[in-house]
Amino acid sequence: MLKKFCPLIACFGVLFGSVCAQESKETGFSGDWMLELAVPPADVVGLLALQRLGSEWMGHVEGGPVVVNIGGDQIELIIDSRDIAGFIFERRLLGRLTDNVMSGTLSIIGQPDSNESGSFWTARRASENVEIVGEPRLADLSGTWIPAAGMDFRKYSMDLTPEAKIWHQDYLLHLDQPNVRCVSPGIVAMIAWSAYPSEWLIDEGRITIIYEVGSEVRRVYLDGREPPEYYPHSPMGFSTGHWEGGTFVIETTLLSRNVRDFLGEPVSENAKFVERYQLNEDGTMLTVVMTLHDPENYLRPPIRRRQWHRDADAVLFPYECDPDSFFRQLYDEGKMQEYIDRADRRL
Repeated sequence: MLKKFCPLIACFGVLFGSVCAQESKETGFSGDWMLELAVPPADVVGLLALQRLGSEWMGHVEGGPVVVNIGGDQIELIIDSRDIAGFIFERRLLGRLTDNVMSGTLSIIGQPDSNESGSFWTARRASENVEIVGEPRLADLSGTWIPAAGMDFRKYSMDLTPEAKIWHQDYLLHLDQPNVRCVSPGIVAMIAWSAYPSEWLIDEGRITIIYEVGSEVRRVYLDGREPPEYYPHSPMGFSTGHWEGGTFVIETTLLSRNVRDFLGEPVSENAKFVERYQLNEDGTMLTVVMTLHDPENYLRPPIRRRQWHRDADAVLFPYECDPDSFFRQLYDEGKMQEYIDRADRRL
């Protein structure tokens, strides 16, 4: 009860001083922070949201829930993540809030050989201001882009709705994942993977993006048009683009039901996928923050981050995928009936 009324009694005597000071420090953690891990080979960045509910703290990183423990000016975060090979591990961040900046060190749980342990992290208040860097020009986005390391947390668990949890709990990657049988995983998963290059072709009123993965082609309209009434839902959806200061924003709707990543988390037909692209000052690095707005499946929008280097000499290779090898293996292993029985699992 004493802590509850600290803001009212903070100035009324030494008796309440220490309790109120601790309450004040803990309250200072609330809000949105940009979290940055100084880990090799490149920094990892993510949005940290902290909220106090009564005596408990709730935390999210990139839209996914994390463990939060706060006492005085001390904080502990445990963030589940996935490495590039798909293995799950946890990052344990210990730190302190000083002058409205959090900082500390991190250790790795579940990957004893990780080179991240002992690295440093910081968190500063997130800003909603859009930085304008020069005059935006579409021509600057043209060319071939190859993946670059860093940025993405690869946050493992997301804040699924109860309905999405029920659907997702029995997902089997080796049977249900679209790309294992040469079906498009959709634009949300394709950009999140980011292991393949892409080529951006700039025309008047339109950008055409060719992705090596799946040999997929995407058109982003720049003239503000609405999709025709007869336009169907599809894995690539319908995309429009516009500038917000120095940030190029792509919004995609009319997505067919699909999955968000290798984990099989669902994407609904009513989802909106928003990508915010920025170039560095010399135009050699392209970064993106991707947000999936899908309240049917997520209580908080999942966020992913990626970056690419410009490479004029890069070549996009043909993408070969033979579904016969998938079905032949199912037949040889006697799993064909199981696959048929799981038809409702394939979006």
